[in-house]
Amino acid sequence: MEIRSQKPFCISEFLLMTFLSAFFSQTAFPSFAAVKLDPLPLPPLTSPYKFTDSLKRAEELFSANNYREALIFYYESIVIAPNQTLRGKIHFRLAECLEAVKRYEFAEYHYKLAVKNDLPQELSERALYKLKHLPELAQHEEATRLFKKAMHSYKMRDIRNCIDDYLESIRLEPSLMQKDESGLIDDAINYLTYLSESKDKEPERLLKLSSLLELKGETEKSMETLKQILIIYPKSKVARDAEDKLTFFTEKRNTYMEIKRPREALPEVVPQASPVVLEFQHTFNNAETLSKDLEETAYTFRAMNEQTNVPNGRFEVFSAILGKGANQKEFVFASSEGIPEKIYRFDDGTYLYMLTFEEVNIVTAYIQDIFGEPPRPVQFFTQIGVKLKVLHK
Repeated sequence: MEIRSQKPFCISEFLLMTFLSAFFSQTAFPSFAAVKLDPLPLPPLTSPYKFTDSLKRAEELFSANNYREALIFYYESIVIAPNQTLRGKIHFRLAECLEAVKRYEFAEYHYKLAVKNDLPQELSERALYKLKHLPELAQHEEATRLFKKAMHSYKMRDIRNCIDDYLESIRLEPSLMQKDESGLIDDAINYLTYLSESKDKEPERLLKLSSLLELKGETEKSMETLKQILIIYPKSKVARDAEDKLTFFTEKRNTYMEIKRPREALPEVVPQASPVVLEFQHTFNNAETLSKDLEETAYTFRAMNEQTNVPNGRFEVFSAILGKGANQKEFVFASSEGIPEKIYRFDDGTYLYMLTFEEVNIVTAYIQDIFGEPPRPVQFFTQIGVKLKVLHK
């Protein structure tokens, strides 16, 4: 076996290395870290596709219902579109793709941009139609999502987390209740009835319980729950909501179910003319007649008495005649029965009449019969405040 010995380190090599190290560390040879290089100019950004090729590919994908991939090429095309008319059409296509994948808010945005650009009349009318109905589709989608989420939580027996989603979905779209045969409302009522919450969360628990009782049709129990909020927690955040609902219950004696209406997207693009044709407001304190006959609309209000010995400041009958010619609607109210509704509507096909009773006061007076009979109690109107608004449909 051959044995090799290690070469001894020579002192001359050590001196040579030391010299070279000192030599290259001088300022004549600076380190690479100290060298400042000017940045190279970047080439201009260019599209990987020509406009015609990109748009052609987008249309092919759109025709094949491949909306997600078509979006990529439409976005590529709109950046390099040569004029405003083409940009408007591409915005319209982008909106159609986004609507197809149920991204309604983004679709609404591109429909608006399409209308604002130089769009052909047919496409512009279609975009306006879409803008009118997209908020309803978006609300329906959100209601359906929350409803499915609530049903999933309920199947997992997570009742606490399903209540908010369920109530919000019904508020957005009440018809979803017809699809619910799960027993969620009963279980949620039982859960909230026996749930113990902290003092700051207790009013919200009671308000949710009231809403569920209302959905079940137990109006009296719902009202009692609302009263608990006003009595025990009058300064809570939900006390105002409870008071409004309780007032409505007291006046209407039926369920409240405040439905959330979709917002209107069209006025953001097209200025809307005011639909209000006529507004009238008056307070009747005595028997009198007020009438107005315009070219398009008409109204007549009468506060009158059927008896001759009614004291001043009292009247027995109040009537409102709305509309013109044969197309009229008359509302008649007797003081003995009162005015059960706060708002009355009449639609004559062209105009919508909205009559609101802002104040109704009734007192009991005693009428002396001329034949010597003892005084008898009779109810009279003393004050009726009305507000009439006529809207063009």
